[in-house]
Amino acid sequence: MSEQTPPSEDAKGLAMPGESSGSVDLPPPPKFGKQMAQLVVIPALIVIFCIGMAIMFGMLAGAQTSIDAYLMKLRQNSGAGRMAFNMQDPRYKDRGLAAYNIATLIPDMKDPAERLRVSEALAEILDHYVGDEEDMLQAYLLLALGQLGQECGFEPILIGLGSKHKTVRQAAIGGLLSWPDKTEAAVALPQLAVALGDEDPLVATEAAVAIGELAQSGDAVMIAALQDALGRTGTGWRELGWNTAVALARLNDSLGSQIVAEVLLDREALALLPMAQQGPAAQRMMSPAGQDRIILSTLTASVDMQDERVWAKIKLLAEKDSNRVIRKAATQLIRQHTSTAAPTGL
Repeated sequence: MSEQTPPSEDAKGLAMPGESSGSVDLPPPPKFGKQMAQLVVIPALIVIFCIGMAIMFGMLAGAQTSIDAYLMKLRQNSGAGRMAFNMQDPRYKDRGLAAYNIATLIPDMKDPAERLRVSEALAEILDHYVGDEEDMLQAYLLLALGQLGQECGFEPILIGLGSKHKTVRQAAIGGLLSWPDKTEAAVALPQLAVALGDEDPLVATEAAVAIGELAQSGDAVMIAALQDALGRTGTGWRELGWNTAVALARLNDSLGSQIVAEVLLDREALALLPMAQQGPAAQRMMSPAGQDRIILSTLTASVDMQDERVWAKIKLLAEKDSNRVIRKAATQLIRQHTSTAAPTGL
């Protein structure tokens, strides 16, 4: 068999800001869960939606406006809503662009005092200057608060988990995933367990991702919640099952580890599954490229798994898989796992 070429960046499933069937006023925030479909098993990164917003607005943030000017813009009104021909008032886009520009500055914001000042300002804006129906702005600000990781930003994220807007609930989970202190973020685990029962498959899936990231190995309460979620079936819920299995395996649950080893890291098992649960792809078996996406995504989340069945399959992938990218990823993962597990002294 000839060696497969590495998947393209698009095939790798990097999360992009939203899908739409028509024009939109602001792109939705990125989908931070859906590991198996999106290949995102990393903490939420605001830069993802920054790129999307730049493309959507047809420009890059090049203005040298100060962050205070952006904060001032966010304190303004979004306008009169819909205008002629169902167009959104441009002030709403201006506020969205201001949120985007602030997001681009956060990674370089090293001064603790400045991070606290901006976080307090964003929390105030979210509380007093963003309407209940401005779900996109709410989502951007929750993601920014998560990146900043200041105490004043944690309560708005917890509130966002209970929003009536699924976009806001998704962003709240993204804020938790990007929170710098994972121990602090783990305070929200009870709310994440509730989110596993969300009516929206993506929100529930992202909650599973977050639990796998934030909970401690052997956490009986979280394992029980994930096991319940594993039983949710139906069209549109397959990614929840896959991500729940990954989360369970990360918490050292035997059933989750078995699914990871025997399905998600097994090319032959994946080849027997349909490409999708609905639409034309549901009539086709999973292609090698689709198998690559699932395997690579699962590998990304496997470093803290402990079950020997999982590591036996990873070693097999490193030695024999047809895709050199997967062989390399599995080999690096084994080295990392061996280094982490090695004794530190006599």
